[in-house]
Amino acid sequence: MTPWFGLDRLFFLLIRAFMRLCTRIRALPGDPEELQLDPDKPVVYVLRDRSVADAAVADQAARRLGLSAPKASLTLGKQHLSRSYFHVYKREMSVARQRRAITPARLQRLVAGLKQNPELDVQLVPVSVFWGRQPEKENSLWRIIFSDTWAPPGVIKKFLIILTQGRDLYVQFSSPVSLRQVMDQCRSDDQVVRKTSRILRVHFRRQQEAAIGPDLSHRRTLSNAIMEAPSVREAIAHTAAENNESEDKVLARARGYAMEIAADYSHTVIRALELFLNWLWNRLYDGIRLYNLDHLTQVARDHEVIYVPCHRSHIDYLLLSFVVYRNGLVPPHIAAGINLNLPVVGTILRRGGAFFMRRSFRDNPLYAAVFYEYLHSITTRGFSIEYFVEGGRSRSGRMLPPRTGMLAMTVRSFLRDARKPIAFVPVYIGYEKVIEAGTYMGELGGGKKKKESIFRLVKSLKVLRSHFGQVHVNFGEPIKLVDHLDDHREGWRNEELGVHDTPDWFKRTVDDLGRDVVTGINAAAVANPVNLISLALLATPKHTMDLQQLRQQLQLYINLLDEAPYSEQARLAETDPDTIIEYGLEHEFLIRVPHPLGDVVTTDPKTALQMAYVRNNSLHLFILPGLICSLFLNARSIGLDTLQSMITLLYPFFRNEYFLHWREEEDLPAAVERIATVLEAHGLVTREDHCLHGAAIHTHASDMLAHLGQTVMPSLERFYLTIRLLVQYGDGKLTTDQLGDLAHHTAQRLSLLYEFNSPEFFDKVVLRNFIRQLLDTGLVWLDDTQQLHFGDNLRALDDEARRILSPDISQAIQRVTRVPQLEEALAKTAEREKEEAKHRDGNLAKGTEAGK
Repeated sequence: MTPWFGLDRLFFLLIRAFMRLCTRIRALPGDPEELQLDPDKPVVYVLRDRSVADAAVADQAARRLGLSAPKASLTLGKQHLSRSYFHVYKREMSVARQRRAITPARLQRLVAGLKQNPELDVQLVPVSVFWGRQPEKENSLWRIIFSDTWAPPGVIKKFLIILTQGRDLYVQFSSPVSLRQVMDQCRSDDQVVRKTSRILRVHFRRQQEAAIGPDLSHRRTLSNAIMEAPSVREAIAHTAAENNESEDKVLARARGYAMEIAADYSHTVIRALELFLNWLWNRLYDGIRLYNLDHLTQVARDHEVIYVPCHRSHIDYLLLSFVVYRNGLVPPHIAAGINLNLPVVGTILRRGGAFFMRRSFRDNPLYAAVFYEYLHSITTRGFSIEYFVEGGRSRSGRMLPPRTGMLAMTVRSFLRDARKPIAFVPVYIGYEKVIEAGTYMGELGGGKKKKESIFRLVKSLKVLRSHFGQVHVNFGEPIKLVDHLDDHREGWRNEELGVHDTPDWFKRTVDDLGRDVVTGINAAAVANPVNLISLALLATPKHTMDLQQLRQQLQLYINLLDEAPYSEQARLAETDPDTIIEYGLEHEFLIRVPHPLGDVVTTDPKTALQMAYVRNNSLHLFILPGLICSLFLNARSIGLDTLQSMITLLYPFFRNEYFLHWREEEDLPAAVERIATVLEAHGLVTREDHCLHGAAIHTHASDMLAHLGQTVMPSLERFYLTIRLLVQYGDGKLTTDQLGDLAHHTAQRLSLLYEFNSPEFFDKVVLRNFIRQLLDTGLVWLDDTQQLHFGDNLRALDDEARRILSPDISQAIQRVTRVPQLEEALAKTAEREKEEAKHRDGNLAKGTEAGK
């Protein structure tokens, strides 16, 4: 050992000891198995920059994960490397803010070693080190002094970064690159080195952009750029001419809109929010469980990510940004409702990346032009964005139909300037308790939605004394916009779409994209313990079950999800029935009632309503098994062909209500067969002579079959009730609005008389979606006066639904839907609509006068 080599080792040991004192490393991925490294092939690490500090933390992180050390030597044939890492950039000494790509000498020696030993291979593992992860921001002293940004730091700045950002340090190990595979694609050693270096540099650039975001302009600078956009200038001129105002006055109003909308991203606030939210989650929840995170990290490398989560709670805004930031990616800009732009709170959210939008701006073309241009600006600059395609929080717990306004603007922006490919990432967020559950139940029961205010926010702090179980976040299969457009519009790359152009193909493409997004969210559902307990318990009349019966029912659910999974992305949080039951008892979802013949479990009415919301989050996972089982409630034997035809007849209505992913011809028959096989394996049905027979009545298997069939009963009851109303009242007698109101009031009355499960049974949104589906399928149609008409096909569906339902429920629906009662209800509905229209006209007149 030479003296210089000894000094080098001593120097590195001192640096490593210093780094251990000053840093707290978070290494990703947490499980080294995710890298899928071959233990029989040597590993060489690749760093972006030449930096002793980066090498030291990479070495420390690798050792912590149980990987080979970057500082270890490596012998490859006749080639010996003193270190198992190299870098691809070097900072120019003369110009501190520039990087220069280099030809790594160690890479050249690795190529030479592999050439001499054709049987060998080397795994190149890129390692990205992020200090503080702050996006660049103009006029920010934090960036100038302390931030690790796109510009390479000097020695002094790097030292300050270590001191100030060492506790916010992320080390990202990426999937290995086979150097042998690259060599097989190249003709010369020089070509191998150049191609490998280029692959690595592209990787680091994409990783950097995904982690800290692109360059971020100052909010006011961005606002000025928006005012110069041709579409905004056109809207200003049009508004000025229409309202007889000066363009300067309209320009000031447009600038005010831009400042009202725009986010004002601040890393300091992001870091403070991270610390606060970490405390808050530990206070409210038992933990956040993540699934399929690799779906996100892989697509974020070379796509601009649009996060499209389901919307169950105001917590969603904060939770997703927290999860993304904690896992090494830049938090998204979030489209938030203007109702959240409260004093102080709005400022914090804006600094955390929120941009605000009004609920509706169809009648304000100036605001629409400014908002679209702002969205286009942040899209083309490469920012990740988050918005909720449902348009608002689900009050029932189920997925709401997509509102495609934001999707349309995103697609239009991409068609206008496709600098970087876009991927929509569906995100399922599942709570075991929802903070707003009590409010939702009140609104579904007829209560009015209360506006957000500082007073209500302060009042809501009492939830800090409560506990809400775990949160489950699952990242679904990304939807790449280029692929979606290729499937829906051949030649879209050659078409120019004007700002006000909305051709039929564009609307169809966006509508299909919206359905794909909500279907993708449902495909990523997680069945957590409370979902499964709620599904079982709420299917009983008194929300009470024998403990052994509950255990068997939970096991059936688990086996169905395991042996006939809903989708490749869906997950099961817990697989042991006893553990699930204990969890329910511990968190007071269940109440154990001791009994000499065997304990039973139940729940109280208030908790049952909250559990109904949680059940609905993942109810769609069991809709097809429930539909199959429901067909055996009144018929003990069904031919397989008859079973498939009945499922095919009813499936479109369930697919529309629950956003199921199976296609009728391609996927549905195979899915039905898989589920029937599971039911047969568990003794719920038997197969003989191409026919399925339900288990003998008064047996445990028969009870389980009926219990699972209850899953779809509320939907079938709603379907039958709506169709019965239409048939009972007669052809050409009702409009869609009248039928929707009558169905809502009738379902509400049924729930009061016959103890249906929850207020979501008579949810207006669900009922109106079913009526829309009747129109889409052609079972009903409208005449010129907007009256509903129907034929024999609807009457046949009315007969089929009546045969599936139990006689008691069928008769109850027929009693409640008698025409004399309908006449009175219809008259009241018409009178109320008349009063509401009069009230709206009065408000419109006042608003027009005020605008003048």
